[in-house]
Amino acid sequence: MKDLTFLKWSYSSSSSGGTYLKAEDGSGSKKVYYKLPDFKQGRFSGCETAIEVIVSRLGLFLGFPVLKYMGDMSEISIDGKKYTTFVARSHNYVKSGYTAIPLITDYLTNRLSNTESALDYCRRIGLQEYLDYVFIFDYLIMNVDRHGHNIELLYDNDNNIIPSPIFDNGRALTYEYGNNVKLMQNWDYKGDITVNNFVGSIHLESNLKNVSKKYKLPRLTDEVYKKMFYGLGDVISKEHQQIIKAAIDYRYEKLLNGGIIL
Repeated sequence: MKDLTFLKWSYSSSSSGGTYLKAEDGSGSKKVYYKLPDFKQGRFSGCETAIEVIVSRLGLFLGFPVLKYMGDMSEISIDGKKYTTFVARSHNYVKSGYTAIPLITDYLTNRLSNTESALDYCRRIGLQEYLDYVFIFDYLIMNVDRHGHNIELLYDNDNNIIPSPIFDNGRALTYEYGNNVKLMQNWDYKGDITVNNFVGSIHLESNLKNVSKKYKLPRLTDEVYKKMFYGLGDVISKEHQQIIKAAIDYRYEKLLNGGIIL
């Protein structure tokens, strides 16, 4: 159990009617960002932070440019009241000499015309391979929230651009069910879903048509899943883990059979 009661949490609304709280500590390259699950009516109702850690481990194993998230059961303080919950954390990825700009801001500022789509803009500035990774990864984990602030572009002093690591992936997989396995029994992880997506289509499966080439990915084994769920037994039950595994396996096979990955 970590003592994080010293952190000061800031509020931001969520589309679920709850609140996501975030905090930070340190500065510069040593800055650490913390995030909490959905907070509703004085209690935590989601499992976004555990999902964040799980999909981070998955993405890094597959070789995607995903931000590394870690997490711990922690004691925190919100408005003077103490809670125990699973807190996710990540390190600052903006190196000295770089400036981070949300994709939506960069696109609206620098697009050639009102008719240039965000997808075409990203292709024009050299982000095709990065988008391939985003489209494949979001399809695999069923990420519903790739809005225009969930991708950043990093500019150096010479105006060179590199994309940020793929971050904020917690609203994926079973995030909306918390650890309620009963509710998950009706979860349709085989279907296409409508998502909030700034680049491309609002349908994850349709976005696979925008992938420019085939990618060879390592196979998912039981050992890989053990590492994905390591240390999370108190947050994600065994039954919950099996449901997540089934969903990822199914969508991985779809990518294979569709010729998106090798």
